[in-house]
Amino acid sequence: MLLYNRPRYSLPALIGGGVIFLTFLTLLVAFTDSDARTAAELAAMNRPANTAAIIARTPEAIFEAQQALLTAAKSASSTDGTIGDVTIVAQEAPASAAPATEPPPPFSEHVGEMARDMTLSGILSRHGIDSDQVNAVVSALRPHFSFRLARPGSKYRVKVRNSDMRIERFVWEHAPLEVFEAWRDGDELKGRQAEINVRTEIAAVGAKVESTLFGAVQHAGESSTLAATLMDVFAYDIDFIKDTRPGDAFKLLVEKVYKDDQFIKYGRVLAAEYNSVKKGAFRAYWFEPGDEQPGSYYLEDGRNTRKTFLATPVRAARISSGFGMRRHPVLGYNRRHAGVDFAAPTGTPVMAMADAKVTFAGVKGANGKLIVLKHARGLTSLYAHLSRINVKRGDTVKQKQVIGAVGTTGRSTGPHLHFGVKKHGRYINPQKMK
Repeated sequence: MLLYNRPRYSLPALIGGGVIFLTFLTLLVAFTDSDARTAAELAAMNRPANTAAIIARTPEAIFEAQQALLTAAKSASSTDGTIGDVTIVAQEAPASAAPATEPPPPFSEHVGEMARDMTLSGILSRHGIDSDQVNAVVSALRPHFSFRLARPGSKYRVKVRNSDMRIERFVWEHAPLEVFEAWRDGDELKGRQAEINVRTEIAAVGAKVESTLFGAVQHAGESSTLAATLMDVFAYDIDFIKDTRPGDAFKLLVEKVYKDDQFIKYGRVLAAEYNSVKKGAFRAYWFEPGDEQPGSYYLEDGRNTRKTFLATPVRAARISSGFGMRRHPVLGYNRRHAGVDFAAPTGTPVMAMADAKVTFAGVKGANGKLIVLKHARGLTSLYAHLSRINVKRGDTVKQKQVIGAVGTTGRSTGPHLHFGVKKHGRYINPQKMK
């Protein structure tokens, strides 16, 4: 009954009511969004809005608030002002402070090492030092060192004044114990050889020979130069080229020189013993008599080890050809060989076998570069095929003085020393001299 008695609505009436309702919702949403945007813009600009206008939410109030915000936005970049009850302050960001710059140092220091084919001028010019300063260094050190002797590997240190590139201090290390320095004194440089603090320690060294003396010394952890020093001690009694045998043994006390903690060189051998399988035991001791007399090596019975002649004039060599008849390696036929050939690398030092006077030093035919020494007792010694000659005619030389170097000049098939000895004008076998 009730179903049939309820009011009836026509379709047009329903549609019209829906349109009115939707229009109301649209206006309500738009109105709310406008209020929200206005509040957000004000908050973003960090300025309070007109509270009364927002609360009222009337179109007139909203319009007035919007106009005020537009005016404020246009004048935001202008000078300070006010909008209603809002104060606007225009501020400029402080300029970033420029970083403080330190003044350049008054001096610069450079260190380096001399390379091959370099000169002092070339070295210093790389650091902006002109030729006048280079000449000042050379002049200051000329009484102490000649830069013509400068060699690759020499070290340097230079301090310059940056304002005018003048040298304040210069140090040249020619060798660990040869250091030269120049320093500024007013308008000039002064020079000297620097004093080097070194210390000397005494070390005991010993080893057994398995093949060569040089190999035995190196096996003991020492330099081959120590082997050469030991050879010098017994050079008058042992021919280390032909007398060395496996099973030989040596022991010695030697001075070692240090600069700070760096080993520099060997000093004197203070005592030495060599036990030769072939020739027996030899012992020698260093002794300085005093009263400015030179020191020397003495045997256990007090006799000086120094003899009239050296057993061999060259170290670290082997006999490649003995005295007597042989087939000549160049001429190709048998011929008497009036001397002994010692094969050794080019540049190996050659020593005088005894005190003498130089009677010839130059180039002579098949001998190549030749030195002839005149000794006492009618003896003459000859040194041929040299690569270098260190003496000149008329010089006086001492026993064991280096007079030249092994080479392969003249009629020679390889680097070696031809060593000959004459007695009263006739060749004798050098290996049989006593």
